[in-house]
Amino acid sequence: MAIAGAVIMALGSGAISPAHAELLDFSFTTVSGATGSFTLDTDTPASGESSLGGGAAFPGTPGILYPNAVSNLFLSSTQLNLSGVTADYEVVPGLTSAGLGLPPGLGVLSGPVYPAGCSTGTNFTCAVTIGVLYSGSPSELSDDPASYLSLGIEFFDPETAEQINLTPDLYTNFQVVRRQAVPESNSSLSLLAFGIGGVGLLLKRKKNSNKPLTI
Repeated sequence: MAIAGAVIMALGSGAISPAHAELLDFSFTTVSGATGSFTLDTDTPASGESSLGGGAAFPGTPGILYPNAVSNLFLSSTQLNLSGVTADYEVVPGLTSAGLGLPPGLGVLSGPVYPAGCSTGTNFTCAVTIGVLYSGSPSELSDDPASYLSLGIEFFDPETAEQINLTPDLYTNFQVVRRQAVPESNSSLSLLAFGIGGVGLLLKRKKNSNKPLTI
């Protein structure tokens, strides 16, 4: 029993935990025919520095920035094409759905802002903002796909900060799915089988050693 207990304790200390379900995969198509996708790491901590948020169009609405929370950002459009780049994710608590001319209670303005760092400091230098209505807590990103609703894309001139498309390019198709967690490694099961087999052999040897020798 002491041997079996030691093996079980060793197996427990070497077990591999499953991956956390913290990644969300987004995909969308817009009215103009633009298509895109990105992955959001909801475990990304917020920056200690406020972002520009609503900017000059909505003064007094700073944002909460999650630096480099967006990866594998792909975008195919007549204005801009991106292939697997990283970006920041911004949440603007002061810009509610009602403030954007939408039904109240849907959430606040959020979404990837590209390139990373474009919505910090004093100058807005973003080329694109991928708008998403967010109903989760602004202080941390939710890993619930239902917290993210369809909105639209806005393109900007990074040098002048002027919006290129006068109205957001709204989504006609918008999907958010939680990335499946990586299953627990089979190595722990193999170790368990090996441990049980090893215990059996040790017990058999001990039993045989207690038998009297035949001369």
